[in-house]
Amino acid sequence: MYTLRNVLLVTIVLLGTISSGFAQKGRGHGHGHPHETKRTKMVVKQKNVRHNQRVFVRSPYRPAKIVVFHPHWRPNYGYHRRWVYFPRYNFYWDNWRQGYYYMNGPVWVFNATPPPVIVNVNLEKEANYELKENEDDIDDVYKTNEDHQKEFKKENDK
Repeated sequence: MYTLRNVLLVTIVLLGTISSGFAQKGRGHGHGHPHETKRTKMVVKQKNVRHNQRVFVRSPYRPAKIVVFHPHWRPNYGYHRRWVYFPRYNFYWDNWRQGYYYMNGPVWVFNATPPPVIVNVNLEKEANYELKENEDDIDDVYKTNEDHQKEFKKENDK
């Protein structure tokens, strides 16, 4: 009688551990919860893409919904694009990340606080330009800074 009870007890314990192992398959151990949203990269490719053609990757900072942005430095105005460029001081405001990209010596820096050059400047009254929609998914828009300087210098000269 005792051996039958012991065999049943061992069998139940073994089935319990095995079944719980199957129940956890794909979950836990770094696999995430089934209801968590995973951040994925969306790669947009055109037909007949050549090996040297640029492939665009969607930015992880892109909001899920279309939003009108009201930055703290200009709350009564709505921006529809990610990037706002200030040509006079040559820096960018990122509406998605809520911060500034500016030159600090030879490198571009992102910071939530304004660059030292504009600490006492009223940005609401400064000339600024929203960059084009096709630049919204570019996280390092400052790499085309020379083009922006030329383009918006011409507009300021008019």
